[in-house]
Amino acid sequence: MGKEDKEDSGFGFKDRAKAEETLRLLQAHEPNYRRLTVRGLLGRAKRVLSMTKAEDKIKNIKEAMEVFEQWLADLDKDKKTDNKQDKKDDKKKQDKQEKKSDSDDSSSASDVEMEEKPKKAELPADTVPGLGFKDAAAAEGTLKELEGRDPDYQRLAVKGLIGRAKRVLTCTRDETKISNIKEAMSIFEKFLDDFESLHLSRQNNPYLSLGVVRTAEKLAGDDVSEQQKSFILAYSSVRGEYKRLRTVPSDGGKTWDIVRNNALKELKEKHADAKLFNDKDEPTAEHLQMLLWAYSPEPARVKKYIPETKEQKESKEKESENNDRKRRRESDEEGERDRRSSREDESPAKKSKE
Repeated sequence: MGKEDKEDSGFGFKDRAKAEETLRLLQAHEPNYRRLTVRGLLGRAKRVLSMTKAEDKIKNIKEAMEVFEQWLADLDKDKKTDNKQDKKDDKKKQDKQEKKSDSDDSSSASDVEMEEKPKKAELPADTVPGLGFKDAAAAEGTLKELEGRDPDYQRLAVKGLIGRAKRVLTCTRDETKISNIKEAMSIFEKFLDDFESLHLSRQNNPYLSLGVVRTAEKLAGDDVSEQQKSFILAYSSVRGEYKRLRTVPSDGGKTWDIVRNNALKELKEKHADAKLFNDKDEPTAEHLQMLLWAYSPEPARVKKYIPETKEQKESKEKESENNDRKRRRESDEEGERDRRSSREDESPAKKSKE
């Protein structure tokens, strides 16, 4: 599967038509993913331009970039317009409510229209496109595409391709195809052998939940890089489903799973001997830098001492509800005691004694 095949199967920037097609395809995705993808494609296009000498290709790519840049400009413009419109709508709503409060008109509940809940935007795919096993070139291209990704995913993807290749072999009679597929399988099997002998699973960086990352972001304060902020934005755009980061491009063009692993490799080497928690069981500055990438060498301890932002909010709301219930219960009990005392005061036996 060549590079052109891969680009034609989805998003791309080879010319204006491809850029326009990409924007149409992106309409099925949620806003954050659209913006991140377009910015990522622009980054890739700039790199390709720096290595391209053919005038026609340069012209076509520049036209595609103009389409993307105009789309981003329109997006920013629409955002500003929406903000202004929201303010106008809020003002109108406020005026309407004030006018309504001055009148004695009342409307029945049956007149209230239920608002239709907006449909959830479709999330990006969680599998890497462009993987194949039709021949040795496809297998090598697949391994190249998997480079830098989570080791466990690499192994899983390759095992899956071997399984599919075996099934295809059972229903293929063309000797050339059989030979090509077997060559691809041989490359994959060598990869798996090396994977086990080099213990690459140890290099896996399990993800922490989005809630923990948000808490870490608050704890880090101003010590959060722009790249980390972009990662958290991307992680939020897929609602904390880390597998989907495999198809969400960064500004530099690489998908966020690869960017994250590269960043963590540097941090793990740099802070290999760093202390992760202080005496108060709070994450150290070095540890926070890893937490901002949704990773910790001690995930169990993180779960114990670092609450998720969402859970923290829900916990406070639950505590408030419990306190309200407790106050109501105490008030009811106090009222019942008062009523009981009042009945006893008015009882005939007590009156006769008096």
